[in-house]
Amino acid sequence: FDIKFLREAELKHCRAAMLAAAGSIAQDLGTFPGVEKVIGDAKMTGAHDAFIKAAHDGNPQGFAMHQIIFWVGFFEILTIPAISETMKGGPRAAGDFKFDPLGLGKGDKLARMQLAELKNGRLAMIA
Repeated sequence: FDIKFLREAELKHCRAAMLAAAGSIAQDLGTFPGVEKVIGDAKMTGAHDAFIKAAHDGNPQGFAMHQIIFWVGFFEILTIPAISETMKGGPRAAGDFKFDPLGLGKGDKLARMQLAELKNGRLAMIA
């Protein structure tokens, strides 16, 4: 494999792990209304098991896991052109989707932010 592809995969997994870590903290702080009817007070892997059981029992709200799989797959398909450009030797940096609405990566701060993202992502993958 090309090193650019491996860095792309690492960044993708880092970002997913950071979102998962934030989500595990957020679900302890609060829940959406109506979730208690489906999974009770289950957290983390218990919530996953409760959603699967609810789906097997025919509860339509238990199919939330299917939505997650759909949206993750959708975003994976959207990234195919960018990864293809990287693999063909294009100028695109690994993980760069030109999405910076807050302007955090402007000027000389970009290299520092990229390193921080990589280090925090590696830590989140270990957690």
